[in-house]
Amino acid sequence: MKWLQCSQEETKKYLQSPFYFVVANLVDANKHDQLLLPTQDYLSGATVSSLYKLRDIDNQDGGFFIFGDLSVKKQGKFKLQFCLFEIRDGVVENRNTTLSDPFTVYLPKQFPGALEATFLSRTFSDQGVKMRIRKEHRLQT
Repeated sequence: MKWLQCSQEETKKYLQSPFYFVVANLVDANKHDQLLLPTQDYLSGATVSSLYKLRDIDNQDGGFFIFGDLSVKKQGKFKLQFCLFEIRDGVVENRNTTLSDPFTVYLPKQFPGALEATFLSRTFSDQGVKMRIRKEHRLQT
C-alpha cells in the first residue's frame, strides 16, 4: 500500500496505523461482481489481514497485507477480491476494492505442483512473517 502526496512523516504514521485492514473474498473468474458465499465453503485460512510494515525487495518500507495461509477449497477458475477498509471515528469505511489476476484451482490428482516462492515472499518470511515457504524448488510439468 502506498500513500500518494504524503510527507515522509505522514507515511511513517500511516504505516504504523492499526486502523487499516483488508478482507479477501473469492469471485468467479468470469463473473467479477458475484462473490462466492458463504466464504467458509470456498476459502480456508485467514480471510482478513491487518497492515504489516515490512521492507520490500528494494529494501524500502511499505504497507502490506499478508494472506499466508489462504487456500481455495473448490476446483475452478477464480479471482480474489481484496477490499481495503479503514476505521475512522468508530466507523468502518471501504477505501478501495481490487481483483487479483485469474488463477486455476485443481483437483489433487491433476495438481501440477506448487510454484517456487517469490523473492518478495521470501523477503517477508525473512522478516518474521509466518508463511508456508517451500525449501526446495520443484518443477511444474
